[in-house]
Amino acid sequence: MGNSLFGEKKTMREIIREQKRMIDRSVRGLERERASLQKDEAKLIADIKKLAKQNQLKSVKIMAKDLIRIRKHQEKFVNLTAQLRAISLQMTTVQSTHNLVDSMKKVAKSMATLNAQMKLPALQAIMSEFAKQSEQLDMKQEMMGDAIEDAMDTEEDEAESEQVVNQVLDEIGINLQEGLVDAPTTKLQQATGKEEVGNNVDKELENRLNNLKADGQ
Repeated sequence: MGNSLFGEKKTMREIIREQKRMIDRSVRGLERERASLQKDEAKLIADIKKLAKQNQLKSVKIMAKDLIRIRKHQEKFVNLTAQLRAISLQMTTVQSTHNLVDSMKKVAKSMATLNAQMKLPALQAIMSEFAKQSEQLDMKQEMMGDAIEDAMDTEEDEAESEQVVNQVLDEIGINLQEGLVDAPTTKLQQATGKEEVGNNVDKELENRLNNLKADGQ
């Protein structure tokens, strides 16, 4: 029963499908028999009515007993058909359960394969190497950032230094840019102007320094 024509073992799905097909054939056969009995019942009822009108009471009683037997057979067919359909539904449930178990079995096998592939020491080594390389990358990025900041700080330091010098000179009342706004535009005027501006600046600085010395005395 469990083997096919070629000697190969049938699967649970194939076995259940064959059994359900057999049950379906049986149900259809019972329904045909019941339909035939219903026709016999209808004909018997008509004959009984005919004989009753003819006052054939003995024949009517005999045929009435046949009618009872026919109706009991129909009831048996109805009950058997219901049982076969219930069995068919149970087979469907069995097939669904088997499919569920089969799926769980495949998943469990896949998980076992996955667990076998996941070597914990190797995974720990990978994580350790990842942490090491990540730390080195962070250090290199930090060093690159410091180098860029150092390169940028040179110009910033010069600007800050010049700003501090200007602030100190402003505090003591000296403005190196004073008198250079209205510079001459011609070459002769530029030469003469530069000399005059230089002399004026020198005089201004000398006067202010003398005033500071006088104040200090």
